[in-house]
Amino acid sequence: MSGLTGKTVIVTGSSSGIGQATAVLFASKGCNVTLCGRDLTRLQNAVDICKQAAAKSGHSGSKFISIQGDLTDSTVRDAVVEKTVEAFGCIDVVVSNHAVAVAKDNVENLTEEAFDTIFNTNLKSGLFLIKRALPFLEKRKGCVVCVSSIAQECCTKKGLFAYSGSKAAVEHLAQCMALDFGPKGIRVNCIRPTFVRTRIFRDMFTSPAQLDVFEKLYREGTPLAGPASTPDHPAQAIVFLASDEAKFISGASIVVDGGLMCRGNPPNFS
Repeated sequence: MSGLTGKTVIVTGSSSGIGQATAVLFASKGCNVTLCGRDLTRLQNAVDICKQAAAKSGHSGSKFISIQGDLTDSTVRDAVVEKTVEAFGCIDVVVSNHAVAVAKDNVENLTEEAFDTIFNTNLKSGLFLIKRALPFLEKRKGCVVCVSSIAQECCTKKGLFAYSGSKAAVEHLAQCMALDFGPKGIRVNCIRPTFVRTRIFRDMFTSPAQLDVFEKLYREGTPLAGPASTPDHPAQAIVFLASDEAKFISGASIVVDGGLMCRGNPPNFS
């Protein structure tokens, strides 16, 4: 993946999981990265891992900053953009990855407060962060990558309404932005990861044992033989979409699921 060395990248939700793996991979390609998250300890750990990855790949000159906070707060979104430009002078890539989920996410049990939290976090905050970064992306003919989910197309966990609905909205937003921003030279794409065992799923399940069963179901039901999906799989797709090899790809959604959706909608695990 070429054309990334020296680029400035914002990766939200990068204190763990897919976001951290993405930030680390960008670091290994010689990028300067702004990491965003709510947990200061995990965020600093992620920064340290980025520094190690950059040095190991011969990019010890790459720089990294971290911004702690909740992106539903407009002042935090402003800080992400302002501090990135202050530190690096530009913005080339925005990866909108942050998301939340709740356990009782069916219409009958979902509370209005939980609905607002999910959509404000998964959709609204990403939209307005990207909008805030737009003038800087236009200067650099940059790109945006949004993280959706195969859940936006199929609900493979009973009652997964607000989360899957928010991810469908993210994908629609990405397509609209691709139309709106294309004339400015800005590309916008999505990835749709399958189930990846990250921190967000701890909020969806009532017990670790239930999560184990769900992971086993996905691993055994995925047509591509091998272990379960890891954060590195979607991270590689994200970094590809930011690279020169993807310079004529916009408005697309790359499914990163090991062939799971070939089983149909919803997937047939039998």
